[in-house]
Amino acid sequence: MTGNVVVAVVPQCEPDPVWPAQVRTSCPECAAQLSLLRVIPGRAAEYWTTRCDGCGGIHLDIVDLPRA
Repeated sequence: MTGNVVVAVVPQCEPDPVWPAQVRTSCPECAAQLSLLRVIPGRAAEYWTTRCDGCGGIHLDIVDLPRA
């Protein structure tokens, strides 16, 4: 006899790398800490998506990549 298995997909935060100076570490709305959701690479910059641990707001920061 086989059973059905239900698997829930839970979004996981990426491990916190070193936060560049341009990225906010606290929410501009409620001043709570931000957790990193995703770093999206781009040609000239990275896009850091964060979620507020207090109010749940989503924030996007654009981080300029160092010039080679």
